[in-house]
Amino acid sequence: MGRNLIIGDIHSRYEKLTTVLEKAGFNPGFDVLYSTGDFCDRGEQPVEVLDYLMKLGDSFLPVLGNHDAWLEYWLHTGVADSDWTDRNGGSITIEKLSGQSKEWLEKLKEWLGRIPLVRVTDDCLIMHAGIPAGMDENSLFSMAFMERPVPIFMLESEFMNLVRMGIDMREYQTMESIYWDRDYLLSAIAAGYGEKGDLPPFPTDRDIWIGHSALRSRKPFHSESYHLYAVDTGAGMGGPLTLMDMDTLRYWQA
Repeated sequence: MGRNLIIGDIHSRYEKLTTVLEKAGFNPGFDVLYSTGDFCDRGEQPVEVLDYLMKLGDSFLPVLGNHDAWLEYWLHTGVADSDWTDRNGGSITIEKLSGQSKEWLEKLKEWLGRIPLVRVTDDCLIMHAGIPAGMDENSLFSMAFMERPVPIFMLESEFMNLVRMGIDMREYQTMESIYWDRDYLLSAIAAGYGEKGDLPPFPTDRDIWIGHSALRSRKPFHSESYHLYAVDTGAGMGGPLTLMDMDTLRYWQA
C-alpha cells in the first residue's frame, strides 16, 4: 500500500516540484499525492507544472485554490481579473499559456473543472484556505461531493448584478470562502500564543489540511487543538515548497 502525501501551493515552481517529489521518492500509481491548490502564477513555468500534474491522473487529488479559480475564469471567458494580473502573477500565466494549443487549453479547462473545493477521506478534510464560520462537517461533506459552478470565480460586477436581481448569493459566498478565508488558520495561530481568535476549533475527529497562507516560518504549521496542518511555506514568494507524508508527518522541502 502506498503513501498519502500532500503538497503545498506550487505556484509554477516546476523545478521545486520535481525536486521535492524526487526527494520523497514519489511513485505515481503507488503513492497518492494530494494538493492544497494554487498550481499556477508567480513562477515562470505554469505550463510545465500544469502539464505534469494533469499527466499524474488518479494519483493526483487536488482541491481548487483561488489562483486556480482565477485561471479557470480566464480560460472560460477570456477576461482576466485585474487583481490577478496586477498583483498575483496572473500575467505570467496568461503569457505562458497563450502559446499553447487550443486542444491543450481545452484539456486544461476540463481538468480544472473536475477539481473540487473540498476533499474528505476517512481521516482528513482538505481544502485551500480554511473552514469559514458557520460551517459544520455535514456541510463540508456536501461541498466535497457537489458539482460546483464552473467557472466558480465571478467578477464583482457580475456578483452584484445577481444580488440586484434578488438572487440569494450566500451559498456562493460560502463556496468562495473555502479558497479565500484565512480566519481559521489565524485563530489557530493566535491560540498558540494564548490569544483568542475569531473562530473556535472545528468539531471533527479528522485532520484539516490547508495551504493558501504563506507561513513566515517557512515550515509547516500544526495546531493539535484546531486539528490543523498548514503546508504553504511560500514557494510562490521565494520560499520552499513542502511535501508531507500525511500519516508519518515526515516532510521534505525544495
